[in-house]
Amino acid sequence: MDLFECLEEHQLTLAQQLKALMVPVIEKQPQLQLFLNDWAYVRYLRARSWDLHKAHKMLTATLQWRLEAKPEQIQWHQVEREAATGKTFVSPYRDKDGRPVVVMRPRNQNTHNEQEQVQFLIYCLENASRVADEHRVGKMTWLIDFVGYSMRNAPAVRTSLSVLHTLQNHYPERLGGAVCYHAPTLFSMTWKAVSPFIDPITKKKITFVEKGSQEATVMSERFDLHHVEACMGGYYSGDLFKLDEYRRRMQVK
Repeated sequence: MDLFECLEEHQLTLAQQLKALMVPVIEKQPQLQLFLNDWAYVRYLRARSWDLHKAHKMLTATLQWRLEAKPEQIQWHQVEREAATGKTFVSPYRDKDGRPVVVMRPRNQNTHNEQEQVQFLIYCLENASRVADEHRVGKMTWLIDFVGYSMRNAPAVRTSLSVLHTLQNHYPERLGGAVCYHAPTLFSMTWKAVSPFIDPITKKKITFVEKGSQEATVMSERFDLHHVEACMGGYYSGDLFKLDEYRRRMQVK
């Protein structure tokens, strides 16, 4: 198997068994082959504590979802309106672990259609996942810039729960870490509503960077500050998101 890291013998055996269970599915639906790289089996097994039956059930549900939702077929022209303000984008730079960085800025929210917002986030997750696999790291990092966060641009709790459901059920073991930069008190209401639904392992991956003398230290543990904009305590001058450049990046796959 083509894996991104070494496994223990019993883990490798389980991954091979799960892969074997999927052979009839791939024969019937060959378009799923690209998604079902060898590391996908490891991700689903880890998400279910190496329980083969539970991992098989979870992966089967994801494959059905992918056949219905067709996330890999979402095109740039379908999401450009959502993308236009840079509210969510895949940074041109990776973090210190080589993981793609998905930058989120709630203050740049520009739409109100929940379905289109979720579709756009899925588009970003698909692109970040592809980059993660290309660089053989398998995971991504979220960098959420809460500067300017307000009731006006805060996502509805329903939208947040929908995103959480999609992430945990269909993108397991994709999140390497989430860094919340200067989350305000207002966000605590959303966090209180959503956090009970977050898997405990996922919750441990979330870091809150508060204002103060230690924020540069915390940020530099995860990122090269030359690749982080000044508005988040980095040394990068200018904006990482430029629509024309980002459009070109997204259209070259």
